[in-house]
Amino acid sequence: MRTPLFVVALAGSLLIAPAAAQAVPCAVTDVMIKASAAWVTKGTDLKANNWSNANFHTGNIAQVRTTGISNHKTWPWVQANKYLLPLDPANPYAPDPQASGEAYLAVSFFHPEPEVLQPLRDNLRAQAKTGKYDYWKSPDALTMSLPSFTEVAVRDLDQDLLDYSYRSYRSLKKRTFNELTGLWSLNVQTNGWAVQGLAKAILALPKDNPYRADYAKTLRKSAHTLRYLQRHDGFWGATGKDSAATAMITYAFAAGINAGVLDKDTYLPHVRKGWQALQTALDADGLLGWTAARNSWKPASAGDSAGFAVGSFLLAGQQLVPLTPGC
Repeated sequence: MRTPLFVVALAGSLLIAPAAAQAVPCAVTDVMIKASAAWVTKGTDLKANNWSNANFHTGNIAQVRTTGISNHKTWPWVQANKYLLPLDPANPYAPDPQASGEAYLAVSFFHPEPEVLQPLRDNLRAQAKTGKYDYWKSPDALTMSLPSFTEVAVRDLDQDLLDYSYRSYRSLKKRTFNELTGLWSLNVQTNGWAVQGLAKAILALPKDNPYRADYAKTLRKSAHTLRYLQRHDGFWGATGKDSAATAMITYAFAAGINAGVLDKDTYLPHVRKGWQALQTALDADGLLGWTAARNSWKPASAGDSAGFAVGSFLLAGQQLVPLTPGC
């Protein structure tokens, strides 16, 4: 059954904090600025148009909109990409390239020129026209693809696009979600990718949208189990502490609270514990370490850093600001 898309001017925007005229005097935003600056100074492979850099730049724009402080790196990256997705001609609807589209959506807040989003729109609509719902093979597609589908659908009042992404989610969930445990397949970081993407979709959709209610139901089920998997030191991880998993789950819990779909008294202590753990993963310059490779069982070390983890750290910080007195 088709579910009407009732749009209230992006009322549930993925980036809920307004752009600030100047930096907010807040420990959370101070460390966000430091972490983003550290990555653009010391990070690796910064020019590549790929999912890891896309996740960083999505978080980087969240940092700019939250603090008002820009490192002026995302727009040049988007321009260098010529607004294109890094598509594989043999698999043009793979989720990973669509992550770049989310970064373009984020930067379009400041650069609303039509050409910024046209390749993304074309790709998503072409995929929807295939009528196939099994392009999402792994739960991390909920971060790579679902936010772009959802926000474009909301912006353009495109019910067909919203229906298509919801059906793709249902297909993925049937194949990879355990209704008993509330966990997605693979490992803890994979669950981080899943809940991060669900939380983004929830924030993007109007509160009266039934798809939002279903995403929220799944998020609550996952969160209920994930809170018990948080380590005593505040981290989440598959074989040790993992800043990527921790940042993603911390973001999802904080965003769920802000969206009114997770109980604040239950989940805010886990958000604060996760955020404090992430502070211990920053080196003296603010570079985030202890990042396990994507969906890997290999333990991370202090020197392991990656753009996608920094991006999720910045997204988590943005959601923590409304929950932090004095920020």
